[in-house]
Amino acid sequence: MLYFRGQQVKDYCRCQRSGSITSEEEEWGYWDVCCDCGKPLENGFHYYNHYDGKDYDEEDMW
Repeated sequence: MLYFRGQQVKDYCRCQRSGSITSEEEEWGYWDVCCDCGKPLENGFHYYNHYDGKDYDEEDMW
């Protein structure tokens, strides 16, 4: 079950041609989001590579 902006994803972008795409970060990854309709793209969620539960914020900054 995937969530976007704190709510379960029920509808994905259906634009024929999106003018541009941006990304929005979540806790476990980020979404590709259509700038025209503001909805996430289907199969557009990308998990971050860290799966061991360790906090990498400080290490990623260096």
